[in-house]
Amino acid sequence: MSSQERGLMYGYYIFVGRGDWGTSREKTLDPTFDGNVATANLGDWGVHRKGTELKDAPEWSSAWDLGTWKAHIDFLVDELGADMITLLMNGFELPYSSALFPEAVELDHANVRDDFLQDVLDYIRSRGVTLYVQFCTTGHAVGYARAHPDCTTISPNGTRHPSNLCHNNPGGRAYAVGVAQEVLQRYRGFGGVSFHPPENAVPCHCPHCRAAFARTTGKDFDAATAQEISDFYWASCMAFQREMERVALALVPGVQVFCITIPGQFERDFAVIGPEIPQSTILMHWDYWSYGPKIPDLLRSLHVYRSLGHRVGFIPTSGWNLEKLGATYGEQVVEQIEAVRAVGVPDLMYFLGAIWHEPSLRATSWKLHRPGRAAASNART
Repeated sequence: MSSQERGLMYGYYIFVGRGDWGTSREKTLDPTFDGNVATANLGDWGVHRKGTELKDAPEWSSAWDLGTWKAHIDFLVDELGADMITLLMNGFELPYSSALFPEAVELDHANVRDDFLQDVLDYIRSRGVTLYVQFCTTGHAVGYARAHPDCTTISPNGTRHPSNLCHNNPGGRAYAVGVAQEVLQRYRGFGGVSFHPPENAVPCHCPHCRAAFARTTGKDFDAATAQEISDFYWASCMAFQREMERVALALVPGVQVFCITIPGQFERDFAVIGPEIPQSTILMHWDYWSYGPKIPDLLRSLHVYRSLGHRVGFIPTSGWNLEKLGATYGEQVVEQIEAVRAVGVPDLMYFLGAIWHEPSLRATSWKLHRPGRAAASNART
């Protein structure tokens, strides 16, 4: 079996902090952090998490101490066969005490109170697991955006986005680059680095983007078509992402670079976006809704992403809220993975997020439930 058939990775994507699931500065009914998590951002809690008692609360990664991190890493490796872990190091807020951006720190995070994250990273590597780090570029930056609203994107009707910074705005660029530099200088052991483009399909109309559009195209922004503005926005977004990748490569020479896709937006504009992504960058595509009859849609997306020769991996979900799919949610995810692997996409990185839910992790595990595994296990016994 070739390395392309085996895949480079089989692992899990964990938010070190809350990611885009609330902030430490909001009050809600979730008692895990004394009422600080924005449950409105989580949607349906699911049948096994109703009520407000501590015993009913989900287990947030933000609250894990070193011992809990080790136990969960052991489970992913020993029980589920993971050989890689990706950690998201920024989102709505920062899960470490930032000297550059204290206004964006996740105040009640366990690692903010007592910085033990390097011990977590060392333990992950001691288990023989490849360690990757995930950064947002200018998206999901609620903490910084609230303190610096002048750095956010502006829609065509003049409203500012609550969490998306503008990559053509010097302040937005400084935050995205600064977080990556701070983390990569502070923590060590990463074999791969990924940058997540902003999940904002509406091109920015701020003065910085208008001026950059004129410099780049020689055209007047107000006279441009919507497609011209969109093409410029995404080309300049990916150009900024390449700048961030160069920052990472300078700090961690030889690190493998990944890029997360934006479903819908990337398919529609891949003719513009794709050529801006170096061939050495691996595209990781996430899709948490294409099950059963929708699997052909997922396969068409993967075909688009592979059209320019990039290696493409897949991010299925093993998240806590999968029971919304019904009792067979695990079987649906495994079927989805089988379909992806059948077309030659073996690299898998499950989305785990900020909440640990062992039943979902077990039910969606391809290594536990792949076709033929039970028969092979019975034959050995």
